[in-house]
Amino acid sequence: MEHLKAFDDEINAFLDNMFGPRDARVRGWLMLDSYLPTFFLTVIYLLSIWLGNKYMKNRPALSLRGILTLYNLAITLLSAYMLAELILSSWEGGYNLQCQDLASAGEADVRVAKVLWWYYFSKSVEFLDTIFFVLRKKTSQITFLHVYHHASMFNIWWCVLNWIPCGQSFFGPTLNSFIHILMYSYYGLSVFPSMHKYLWWKKYLTQAQLVQFVLTITHTMSAVVKPCGFPFGCLIFQSSYMLTLVILFLNFYIQTYRKKPMKKDMQEPLAAKEVKNGFSKAYFTAANGVINKKAQ
Repeated sequence: MEHLKAFDDEINAFLDNMFGPRDARVRGWLMLDSYLPTFFLTVIYLLSIWLGNKYMKNRPALSLRGILTLYNLAITLLSAYMLAELILSSWEGGYNLQCQDLASAGEADVRVAKVLWWYYFSKSVEFLDTIFFVLRKKTSQITFLHVYHHASMFNIWWCVLNWIPCGQSFFGPTLNSFIHILMYSYYGLSVFPSMHKYLWWKKYLTQAQLVQFVLTITHTMSAVVKPCGFPFGCLIFQSSYMLTLVILFLNFYIQTYRKKPMKKDMQEPLAAKEVKNGFSKAYFTAANGVINKKAQ
């Protein structure tokens, strides 16, 4: 334990030296004072994918319909709470949409920070998206985009909560919470075969996510054009990270919805194709509950 404590102190000292003093308003909040919980949870997540796939290799896929229904409902309700609370708290604080600093809104800033802590924590809960893929043997869904998005968001938001837990940071989670209401509602409904014919709008979820990323970059860069005291380095990092998501999600969208059919596919009779009720063969990779291709 002494060695672990010494390692923890070294890691946190390094981060404090790199990023400067942490925001005192979030000191003592669960999982924030030390980086180790976030780091170890991420390592466990990555190991679970590797070991889980090895464990499930010669075992039948699990259905998990009941668990998936409850899980998607819970994430949808949490996202709805975060969306409402972020709108109300930023409105209470009179947040400037173009650029908002970290300290001028008083208690409203603390209220925003409390919601963003739930947003950070939810990223650890969403690791279950991948675990469910593993248990259901949906290995084709566990792509680089999927794992990169889940692992990086959890770690980045640990940094956000420690150094920039309010102000300009509110915008991206507000949009993302709205998207997650739509997305996890979709995946919750997709668990039920009787609902498949009504779920024709998967393609538009991916489009909405791309719009979300572009809007977040635009909002972030607006504070560069007209500064308000929000840390410049954080703005550049966030814009750069969002750009990687735009590139990866755009590539996914093209591969899934815009890729030209192969010559062999063109020769197949229409009834033999695996596209029914508006669904594509490829499926969205950043959340659980995706419908089995064969079940279509």
